Formats: sequence, structure tokens, C-alpha cells
Amino acid sequence: MGKIYINGRFLTQKMTGIQRFSYELCKALIANGVEIEILAPRNIRDEYKINCPVIRFGIFSGILWEHFDMLFYLVRKKKPLLLSFGSPGPLFYKNRFVTVHDISFYFHPEWFSKSYGTYYRLITPIYTRISRKVITVTEFSKSEIKKWLKIPDEKFIIINNAVSGNILTDQVFPVANKGKYILTVASMDPRKNLDRVVEAYEKSNVKKDVKLVLVGKSSSLFNLKISEEIRSNSIGYVPDEQLAALYQGAALFVYPSLYEGFGIPPLEAMALGCPVILSDIPVFREVFGDAAYYVDPLNSDSIAEGIQKVLSNDNLRNELIARGLQQAKQYSWERSAKKLTETIKALACK
Repeated sequence: MGKIYINGRFLTQKMTGIQRFSYELCKALIANGVEIEILAPRNIRDEYKINCPVIRFGIFSGILWEHFDMLFYLVRKKKPLLLSFGSPGPLFYKNRFVTVHDISFYFHPEWFSKSYGTYYRLITPIYTRISRKVITVTEFSKSEIKKWLKIPDEKFIIINNAVSGNILTDQVFPVANKGKYILTVASMDPRKNLDRVVEAYEKSNVKKDVKLVLVGKSSSLFNLKISEEIRSNSIGYVPDEQLAALYQGAALFVYPSLYEGFGIPPLEAMALGCPVILSDIPVFREVFGDAAYYVDPLNSDSIAEGIQKVLSNDNLRNELIARGLQQAKQYSWERSAKKLTETIKALACK
């Protein structure tokens, strides 16, 4: 099969969902015996620890690094196979697998900054059509991409997310206020529906018993005016060990997102024994089955009712915890890497 090159621009970014997908797949490919080399800008972050060559080069960063520095490097290497798990890489490079987690920027351009939304609406049809394979994370995302971009079915490969070993730990962390808070883990992105989370919490009449904790970072990519109510409940970005502890200590995890490609945080919560409330949207039904309590994400009364019901009913809580633990076991980075490796080998034989 030979050496596989990885677009390592994600190594320059703080680890959230897409970066975690990229990082964990790289580690799983290495564990699966695949020889990889990661190409990256010079300014990579210390939090990423990968046991393979990481080649740092170039005079640019960000998008320009992909379109110029990385392209020239690949051309000098005689255009080897490139895997892009996050950002797409050089626009017109054909010998690659490219990942599209979702296409929310088409359906809801108002959620994104004008520059980000315009850029991805312009380039996504180009790079998906010329790439050898399009990786996505669920059947739901595949159906959306097919419908919008007219990509043939045989071009897709579905590679699921899973829970990181940094989160899925046997260690039990000491947690202040264990069982005394409701947790939400989400970037400050309009699709995460944080205003309704806060509104539902205020309506739920549980304030005297449990507090609300919001974990996640803000970004200039998203068009979200962060309210004072969100700010007052947010503790910002936290490292993996602290995040695992927060999942373990939460009374409930609430995630009424309006649109997702997969949804890693609910899977993390389930894997660590936290009952989960989710939006009743198709992608969550696909990924999580009957392991969550579903609510109407457009109705704060529905979310509030779900919070009250799960917190007040021990039998329901225990049932959700048991189902969640089993559902989380359906996904693993090892299986995802094996499926990806098999696809690469099959193409190499043609």
C-alpha cells in the first residue's frame, strides 16, 4: 500500500470535534500498521502527541499553507495519496480522500461568518467531485451531500466517530458538586441552540437543585452573538482530563443541537455513564437509537420538560445510562481505521 500522507493542518488548531476526528484516526491508522506521514505548518500545538513523522514546512499558515506550501510539497513527491480529515487541502489536488462532516453552510448560511460560508460554498463542489473518495461520518450526512452536490454513491465511505481514549478512561476523577449540575459541551455556534438550553433551564424549576454548566470555545467562524446568560454559565474550553471529570459528575447531559453530521459530545457523555437529552433530529436517531431522551429543539418548553422528567425519574435515568453505555460501545476508532485502510488497499489494487 505504501506511505500515506495526511493533511496535518488540524495540528495547528485547538482540539474540538473535527480536530479530534483527525487526531484519533491518525493514531488508529498507525495502530493498524499503516505507514503515515503528517504534513503540517510550522506552528503546531503541543497537545497533539502522534507516534509518526510530522513534517513541518512552508511560509504560510491556514488556507494559504494548504493551497500553496502543501501542494508544492505533494507535487515534488509525485502526487501521492493524501488523506484530509478536516480541512480539504489543495483545491485541485485529485489523488486524495477528502472529508465532509456536514454541509450546514448550504442549509443555514446565517450560522457562519460571511467569509467562511462563502468560501466553503464555493470550493466544496470542486474538491468533492475531483477527489477519489469522499469520507463522511453518517448515512444522514451522506444523503445530504449526495442530494446537494450530486456525488455518486460509490464515491462515499462512511467513517464513524468514536470516543477518544483520553476521554474514555477507567480513572474516576474527584468532582466538585457531583450530580449537582447539568452539562452541555458545544462550541459557541448557532446550531448548538445554546440560547434555548439556557431558556429551558430557567423554565425547568430545577435551579435551586442543580446549576447549568456550558463547556466550549467561541470562534470567529460562527455568526453568534453570545448573550450574557450564556456567558454567565460558560466555563470555556477545558482539557480532556477535566472534560472527562465533568461528564462523570454531571446529573444530566443536554444537547438540543439543530443540525449535526454526527455529534461526538453526546457519545462521550454516554460512554462515561451520563444520561443524555438530545434533539429529535434524524442524525441523532441514526447514531444514538433509543439511548437518549429526545426533545423538540425548537421548543424550550419541550427541553425543559425533558430536563425535569429525566432528573426526577430514577428509573428513566438508570435506563438511559445503561442504554448509553451499550450504544457507545458500537463505535471505535479501531473499526473506523480498519474500514478506511481496507478502502485504501482496494483502490491501490485497481
